[in-house]
Amino acid sequence: RVLPAAMPALYDPAGLPALEAKVHAQCKDGSYDLDNNLAVLKLYQFHPEKSNSAVVARILVKALMHLPETDYLMCTYLIPEAVQEETLIANIGNVATLLETCAFRSVWKALEPLEAELLAHVPGFAEAVREFALHTMQMTYQTVPESHVRESLNVDAAQLQKLLQARGWTLEGGVVKLTLNDDNTAKPKKPDEAAGGVLQFNQLSKLLSSTFGLY
Repeated sequence: RVLPAAMPALYDPAGLPALEAKVHAQCKDGSYDLDNNLAVLKLYQFHPEKSNSAVVARILVKALMHLPETDYLMCTYLIPEAVQEETLIANIGNVATLLETCAFRSVWKALEPLEAELLAHVPGFAEAVREFALHTMQMTYQTVPESHVRESLNVDAAQLQKLLQARGWTLEGGVVKLTLNDDNTAKPKKPDEAAGGVLQFNQLSKLLSSTFGLY
């Protein structure tokens, strides 16, 4: 992701304070710079004595806010096992596992240990989790029980109604009805697909020709 000419400067620890400052700025203003954040983690790899777990935590949280992109996974590849085992980082890892397995109803309890120390400094995280949950539901379901949606999003009835209206979803008789799309709708098979593994006539002709020299 970084041009070779920039590599020497990138791995110079003298530039670390400026890169870390950009991480803090992203948390304040809602911006996002994955390349900057990966550079920080790479410098921490090369200079472990300069590693700052609070900065690592913010980088991971910002990456999780961009699910279903694989940014979080990319970041974890650059974090030593010892750092990943620290309580703060391990708690983030637990949340990541719940999100990646779509266990949304369990996410909100798992976030509680992170609220004061971390999430209070990263506005918009809860909204990003809800967006990811809604994105996943839209790809998977045509209808979902209202109670399941509310628990997955951790919202009350009024908040749920706003979220549904924004997507054109409706609530009828305790069931949320999602708009149909290519992902949540069964697709009829094309004739070639319906035939399964059966060879078509033109395929058989080519096979015989190549096998017996019939041209």
